[in-house]
Amino acid sequence: MSELIAFVFRDQYRAPEVLNELRRREWPWAQDLDDAVVITLDEKGKARAQLNIDLSTYEAVGWAKLWASLLDKTLFIPLAEVIVDAADGIANRSLRALRQSSDEPREARWWRESLEHSENFKRDVGALMVRTGSAIFILLRSTDATKALRQLGNYGDTLVHTAISREQDEKMQAILDER
Repeated sequence: MSELIAFVFRDQYRAPEVLNELRRREWPWAQDLDDAVVITLDEKGKARAQLNIDLSTYEAVGWAKLWASLLDKTLFIPLAEVIVDAADGIANRSLRALRQSSDEPREARWWRESLEHSENFKRDVGALMVRTGSAIFILLRSTDATKALRQLGNYGDTLVHTAISREQDEKMQAILDER
């Protein structure tokens, strides 16, 4: 079972700083930070996404699609197509080959299903993200989420989290493994 975490800050520069600091730690769950995404909002509310992409793997496209869909579902930031197109361009893959025939992409359906019992998560993240704010989104796959949440709490501001079922984890891995 995974834990979806949104670590929200009131300063648009704080989330990237904290993510870099967290990546320097040698905690058992630190590898999950490699797939984290940072969102910053400037004073006009313009969003920027910072996502590290390993150019040697196709899994990066999957992560870009998953995070873009989450941002669209929780913050109503229509970055999905831009992020996916950029990741597809880097990986030199066809977006059409990755989508199913339905109007809703697999990634968006995955988030909808994963968060269907977590309306509070979507509501809280949407309410906490303010102009000139920032957030780190982490999908923590560690077995000890409580310890990780306690360690994250030492870095300040607000943590919002929700559990992702084992079944949804398996569906996510299938999306990421798709070739």
